[in-house]
Amino acid sequence: MSHPRLTSLLFTPGTRPDRFEKVPASGADGIIVDWEDAVPITDKDRVRSETIAWLRQHGRVGTPPFATAVRVNDLRSAHGRADLDALNAAALRLDAVVLPKVQSAAEVHEAARKLFGAPRLVCLIETVLGVRHAAEIAAASPQVAALAFGGFDLSAETGGEPTWDALLWPRTQVVHAATAAGVLALDQPFIDLENLTGLTEECAGVRALGFAGKLAIHPRQCAAIKTAFQPTEAAMARAQRIVAAFEAARGNVAVIDGQMIDVPMYRSAQRILARAGT
Repeated sequence: MSHPRLTSLLFTPGTRPDRFEKVPASGADGIIVDWEDAVPITDKDRVRSETIAWLRQHGRVGTPPFATAVRVNDLRSAHGRADLDALNAAALRLDAVVLPKVQSAAEVHEAARKLFGAPRLVCLIETVLGVRHAAEIAAASPQVAALAFGGFDLSAETGGEPTWDALLWPRTQVVHAATAAGVLALDQPFIDLENLTGLTEECAGVRALGFAGKLAIHPRQCAAIKTAFQPTEAAMARAQRIVAAFEAARGNVAVIDGQMIDVPMYRSAQRILARAGT
């Protein structure tokens, strides 16, 4: 899950295995088969079994580097614990497991200990305690690949509105925690499916905060998300010049277009190139 181009991961209901193989055509970087919000409580056991049977038969969705992930249920619930046990018993080679409503490093430790094959972990930060403990969660295990912000559940818990201004502070906390731990920060889905302009604007806003990508809930969103988070050719060209000049200077002063290149600029350029996969 640490692949630099994993900017758009598409949630797909576990109830719809007929859609799994269609997801790579959307342009998404990976699929998140959803066992949590998309599955009624009465169907949890059946959908879990059917998904595992599908993955055993097919191995994965798409071909690498397309990522196959599953979102399990809350680990504090019986369904969440059953999800981990079932995945471990099935010995599936998943690229990632998405953990919802993570509130402590202990939950990450539990998942990392139980899951077969050491899959990467994407921790959803969508509660007050999750935001408070985001730094500890991000650093809890080498398997943590990303923190993903979830403002809708957070707003439901606090009684607030999921507006840009209201969610700016917790979004920033998630970015800072992820950055400090050296993992990705992914933003929540944009729920207005018909408003691609709004999606593009929100992508620009969260990218400016430091997010590396955004979760998707419909195939039509994936192309817009990837475009928004992919560096432009001009940005990549400048980043390449900065990296080359800084490294050639060997500790001496490096200058590009009359501007001195310092360590933060060099690291920023490296991140741009990593995001582009160059």
